[in-house]
Amino acid sequence: MHAGIGAAHLHDANCGVFDGCLHCHLDAVPPFAAGSNARGAMVLLAWLLPTVWSPTIIALALTLWSSGEAGIRCEIRRLSYSRGSSQWLVVASVFPVLTTAIAVFSARAVGDSAPFTPPDAIPTMVVMQIVTGAVGEEPGWRGFLLPRLEKRIGKMMGAWLMAILWSLWHVAGMMFPGMPLQIVPPVLFLLSVAFFGIFLAFVFNRTGGSVLATIFAHLSFNIALGAAGVRLSSPVFWWVVVGIYGASAVLITIASPISPPGE
Repeated sequence: MHAGIGAAHLHDANCGVFDGCLHCHLDAVPPFAAGSNARGAMVLLAWLLPTVWSPTIIALALTLWSSGEAGIRCEIRRLSYSRGSSQWLVVASVFPVLTTAIAVFSARAVGDSAPFTPPDAIPTMVVMQIVTGAVGEEPGWRGFLLPRLEKRIGKMMGAWLMAILWSLWHVAGMMFPGMPLQIVPPVLFLLSVAFFGIFLAFVFNRTGGSVLATIFAHLSFNIALGAAGVRLSSPVFWWVVVGIYGASAVLITIASPISPPGE
């Protein structure tokens, strides 16, 4: 797809949008018109990278200020995972892909289909996902904020507050001209982010506080969404995503033991 994404073409854009960012092959983005890919990449990344990395940048700055280099080393150690938790890495990677696949199948069944990302564009899309969304956000949201909220108000209350804040953080992406978030059903999208945040908190705690696990989960969702052939404006797609992640959030909340603040 080489046409620029204008108001009349946004509904056919084959892009992943979980981070409020344009996650699609470069020729589908206005700055990446034929002959200007390099310049367009620089323009997009100059806005994109500081935006999606801001939670982690702020978290590291606060950690350095409050705990010094020892605190930074502690945060970096969250990029590992505890022995015996490898099965949760598999769950973290597979569940978002299955959720997206079910939602895409459902939306395409009612006619909300779009072209799949061409095979030669997938490496670019994957690289964009790696250097932006999941890797840029998770150390800040799950690595820094989540354990501190859980310590203050308990695990589930902390998880829900983090999920709500993370969801609202994506509202800014809906205000940026030309972004796919302008065409997604806003309420359904924000609900899906919040419910997915509960799943990420669950994975984080099950792996002993591993940010690596939440990066896997977040990245698998973004890549699956970036490759899936569905119209981002499809209410059916987002209702299915909300339904699956909402059900998982309810089950996680019910099954999780109540932990008082400080544990």
